[in-house]
Amino acid sequence: MSCIVCATRGGEGSRAVQLAAIERAKQSGQDLVFLFVADSNMQDRVDETLQTAVRDELIWMGNVMLQIAKLRAGAQNIDVRLVVKVGEVREEIAQFLRNSKAELLLLGAPRGTSATVFGDDAIEQFAHAIQEETNVTVEVIRPEEVTRSRHTSRLISYS
Repeated sequence: MSCIVCATRGGEGSRAVQLAAIERAKQSGQDLVFLFVADSNMQDRVDETLQTAVRDELIWMGNVMLQIAKLRAGAQNIDVRLVVKVGEVREEIAQFLRNSKAELLLLGAPRGTSATVFGDDAIEQFAHAIQEETNVTVEVIRPEEVTRSRHTSRLISYS
């Protein structure tokens, strides 16, 4: 069976995308996977002696955020799979999509970003690049839209 992958990173964009992913899984009956990537570039920005500690903290933080997402899904009677990866975010997401039966990737936009006609918003560029690389449909969920409509959002699809 195909699955929906919800990449999460924290913040209001992640909360919005989690809610949208849960709703999609409920409507479609597809499996739902919450994915967190501990960005290896973050640990490269600190002193070498601290890199392992920073990586471990990022992984711990990701697990906590995924557990919160799992609780949100459980409240809607949706079972989820939680996945934490370590590496470069775009590469890890693309690799996960290629290795899974993903049909859809949902990404949360940071608050304050806006959809543009030309797709020059950074999250839109990121979404478009992943879709081109993997042939998996990618949609961007904006927190302002979810807040306004309570569990629905304006979706930007790159099909």
